Amino acid sequence: MREAMLVRVIVIGNNVAGTTVAKAMRDADPAVSIDIYSQESVPYYPRPRLIDYLEGKVQEKDLPFYPLDWYQTNRLGLYLDCTVERIDRSEKRIQVQGMWERYDKLVLATGSSAFVPPFLGLPKENVFTLKTLPDAKKIKERASRSKRVIVIGGGLLGLETGRALCSAFPELHITILESGEHILMRQLDHEGAQMLQSWIEETGALVSARSETERILGDGADAEGVLLKDGRRIDGDMVVISAGTRPNLQLAKDAGLKVNKGIVVDTSLRTSDPDIYALGDVAEFNGQMWAMIPPALDEARIAAKKILGQQTPDYAGTVPSNTLKVAGFELTSIGTVRSTHEPPEPGIDEIRTTTPDGKIYKKFVLEDGKMIGAILLGTKKEVVKVTKFIKEGTPIEDIKDRLRDPSYTFN
Repeated sequence: MREAMLVRVIVIGNNVAGTTVAKAMRDADPAVSIDIYSQESVPYYPRPRLIDYLEGKVQEKDLPFYPLDWYQTNRLGLYLDCTVERIDRSEKRIQVQGMWERYDKLVLATGSSAFVPPFLGLPKENVFTLKTLPDAKKIKERASRSKRVIVIGGGLLGLETGRALCSAFPELHITILESGEHILMRQLDHEGAQMLQSWIEETGALVSARSETERILGDGADAEGVLLKDGRRIDGDMVVISAGTRPNLQLAKDAGLKVNKGIVVDTSLRTSDPDIYALGDVAEFNGQMWAMIPPALDEARIAAKKILGQQTPDYAGTVPSNTLKVAGFELTSIGTVRSTHEPPEPGIDEIRTTTPDGKIYKKFVLEDGKMIGAILLGTKKEVVKVTKFIKEGTPIEDIKDRLRDPSYTFN
């Protein structure tokens, strides 16, 4: 039954989690007042679109997922360039640039910020991170007058940034540095990463794994390269740091909410304050944080119904799943993929297969006759079926041997 007298919901954060929960609440309840506060100056845009903007595939005006009049049509109050300074839980209000706004329910979708490791030699004017549209604008402008760009970080964002700059500025020399044993440590195993690295290098970028940055070089305002911990020097006149993100937790901490690695939430996405919810990059459920789009969507849709007092299943966590296009190549990584090349633990089976032309790589991780993880590189034909197997815990002993055939397609 709907909670009585629910008048106003405030959402802090105009990202995928914040926008989705606002839309889901409006779809479920035409009457409740919903306001969104955002530090950014433009409506919500998917972060991956910044790569398209860097590459020149989209213009700034095309970035927003919804136009401004969509918010008006759906009666969603959108307040841009607004910093929420404080939460007063006892009075159920937030302070926004010196003014107080009351709420019945509050949603924290404050997202994350780019992490900059404590490299020696910082700050420098030509060293950037990519998290927001202003970041992308600065990178694009500087790249247009650079010759050698160093990207620190071989995760998804680092690889995509390198590819986008290669495509937009063919004269650039791009070097991507990854401190781990291979690129995409969260999504790929060693064998798949080696294949993908070869494909990426065919597009023009150089990838160097086991390359840990120690110092940003340059005596003046600009970086002139980086010094690695093994003593190597890589020259460059522009550096992009892609070293992951850190959740924006300060507002929650200052409000006295329970915070561990993230803002601790229950199966309703409620924080330690029953009138405050947390979603997306800042939410921690059962000790887990995902910082990915699929969990943010799952959380937002469930939280919307919980906030409104409507019936919906409890949140039970999300199986990590990413279907991506990395440097133009299809990649799906689901569940437990075991990124290292150490022998598997007892009871774990790993099946790997590659097509004769070397264009497709598949890995399946099995436990007790069930699939618990998979990598599909160079294809997405089996994504729906494999995802279903993993999420539902379907026994697959009868097809186990056929998984070794690269042409097998789960009929």
